[in-house]
Amino acid sequence: MTDHGHDEESHARTGSGPPSKGGLSRRRVMTASAVAAGVGLASIPGQADAAAGGQAVSLGVTGTTTVEFRGRVTQSGDSGQSFTSYGYLIRASNADDSGLFASTPPSETTALLTAYATGDLQARVTDVSVHSLDIVGTMTVYQRSQPGATFDDPSSFQVGTPVASYDMTLQDVLTVFAPGQGLPTLTGDMLQTAVGTLSGPLAGQKFGRPGAQLRFFATGLGTLTDPTKPNSQLEIAGNWSIE
Repeated sequence: MTDHGHDEESHARTGSGPPSKGGLSRRRVMTASAVAAGVGLASIPGQADAAAGGQAVSLGVTGTTTVEFRGRVTQSGDSGQSFTSYGYLIRASNADDSGLFASTPPSETTALLTAYATGDLQARVTDVSVHSLDIVGTMTVYQRSQPGATFDDPSSFQVGTPVASYDMTLQDVLTVFAPGQGLPTLTGDMLQTAVGTLSGPLAGQKFGRPGAQLRFFATGLGTLTDPTKPNSQLEIAGNWSIE
């Protein structure tokens, strides 16, 4: 989630808002730094293990990466205060490809586990070429019975059965490298608030567990979509890991 209207605003402008509600600090809930070198995705079992209702999907050993994803973020509003993110899981611990995609190649149109998040700007600090935004929001993971999501329709990532929900807190550090373009680094924390039982190839397994704390990281490329206000579109890829 990025703020590409910074150059159209005064570089001295600083926005701020109320602290996040519910006692969730930025270090307690939405998106985080890359995992230390050498720590990879938690081991993914074979189809037989997944079908047997084994370990919960998206969980693993502390410090390991358990989910990888691709997505988009839209920043909107007169002051760029609203964020919507949508995407799909490309890897997950304790799930094989048959539980993630209906067919090949892997893409949003074949994905069976999708995610949709919304967030609100809490604070903005602008500088010459590096800017910082604090965002608080929520995210839900959905399991589709059939593929069909498309980035042309963000609401299509909300189709299916909700299988996990999270409170999220995010810091977005944006590096401007050209007019209307920037490289964002999204870091923060996630707190799982709800869990559901999966079906299909993952039948009998849960997606995570309530109270799980995770770290989230994403980066990508952002483009200003409205020169009169800080509205932008961001293509991202990233992961989350177990704390």
